[in-house]
Amino acid sequence: MFLTLTKKRNPELIRTGVELHQAGVIPPNTYVIDLDTVADNVTSMARAARENDFTLYFMSKQLGRIGELGKWIADHGIKQAVAVEFEEARKLHQAGIALGNVGHLVQPGKHQWGDILEFQPEVVTVFSIERARQVSGAAIKLGKKQDVILRVICESDTIYPGQWGGFALDQLKETVPDLHKLPGIDVVGVTSFPLLLMDKERKELTFTKNLKTILSAKEILEESGFSIQQVNGPSATSTETIPMLKQAGITHGEPGHALTGTTPLHAVRSLPEKPAIIYVSEVSHEDTDHVYVLGGGFYERGNLTGAYVGQTAETIFDTFLKGKSLPSEYIDYYGRLERGDPVAIGDTAIFAFRTQVFVTRANVALVRGLHSGYPEIVHFERRG
Repeated sequence: MFLTLTKKRNPELIRTGVELHQAGVIPPNTYVIDLDTVADNVTSMARAARENDFTLYFMSKQLGRIGELGKWIADHGIKQAVAVEFEEARKLHQAGIALGNVGHLVQPGKHQWGDILEFQPEVVTVFSIERARQVSGAAIKLGKKQDVILRVICESDTIYPGQWGGFALDQLKETVPDLHKLPGIDVVGVTSFPLLLMDKERKELTFTKNLKTILSAKEILEESGFSIQQVNGPSATSTETIPMLKQAGITHGEPGHALTGTTPLHAVRSLPEKPAIIYVSEVSHEDTDHVYVLGGGFYERGNLTGAYVGQTAETIFDTFLKGKSLPSEYIDYYGRLERGDPVAIGDTAIFAFRTQVFVTRANVALVRGLHSGYPEIVHFERRG
């Protein structure tokens, strides 16, 4: 999905991936992240946020929820993270990274709220009155009051499979009295996901009906006496979309793929953020129709188009093999490419696709200096 884009806007990253693999510095099944480009991308978004009086929480799950990377992002302008589940929150907290929002995609377990609140997040997201009661009880035990935001949904909303849940908009008024009775929380915001989706024909991002849902929820809660300070609108947050989000009434965004220049909009338009991540594998074996590469980092929704295959930085762009889709029941032992130009066992295969590193068993190499000709791995996260 992003291979041609990466060749065009960050070819040094692809060349570096080949060199590191062929030298034995990194093994196959390694994502390589260009920290210098990530820094530029973060700086651009942070500047846009300041200019638009907009708040950003960075999302690290797509990149492997790595503390060292989180600190790098915080150092370059986006100070707080969003943690979509408990383990990510724990890892980021241990790395000394301030937490903005916890629980938006995955609600912590009932016995985990105490730990979450000790991490001192700015807000936590709750899907139900039961979870709100759990947060309130945990906060009271700690002698504090926790700001929460409500995930609110409507039947007409766009919700991805496996991400269902939230307060029903048409029942929100009935729930308000129960929320007011919880002394350990203060309802300060609303959220939903996704707020923006790609219109492939128009090659632009458009708002989903979820926007109307959360703005209606904000109005209901304010009429009920709550002071709503956060209207959180994640999905495809980037330098390009921050002004349109602000104009629509959104106050907070959660950039994830934009950190590496890999949102759907980046695939079709030249935006301020440049691509900063590749997946490095190795040709394992062949049969009559296919070339197989070592797996571990493939992602079913990655939309990979294929790979550049070769042994040197000088020749890596000479051979491109198309990707071959795999059935849903496959285990990620190998990736599959269509036979084309001759390749050799042990050749490097470079991919660039939509990532969710945290759901893979792939290694991650954080690299600096590749644009000055002296690439250095400053952190290697080995997965088992």
